[in-house]
Amino acid sequence: MWIVEHEGRPFAYAQDYSPHDWVQHPFAHLPLGSRGIDQYIGEADLIGCGHGRAFVDAHCERLFSEGAPAIGTDPHPNNGRAIQAYTHAGFTVVAGPLDTRWGRAVLMERWR
Repeated sequence: MWIVEHEGRPFAYAQDYSPHDWVQHPFAHLPLGSRGIDQYIGEADLIGCGHGRAFVDAHCERLFSEGAPAIGTDPHPNNGRAIQAYTHAGFTVVAGPLDTRWGRAVLMERWR
């Protein structure tokens, strides 16, 4: 897990994981080496400023440079800002809305 900062101010966190480490994960169809990502912006005044797209894009580029062939993320269908940020960061909606064991989600993927 990483703490994300802007101009020295912590405002979000990001994590990545192997979807193949989970039973019946919605991204288990992705090739081995793929990563799932989660991130949250905790500072309300920094939402809607483009920071989410920027740090998601940077996180993905790091994962691709480490060999990940694809990356999946699963925002809640009601989180339009997150879906928009992921779209601007190169993700495409591939399924959903649907119910997963972690809650309701829209499945989005980005490929190298």
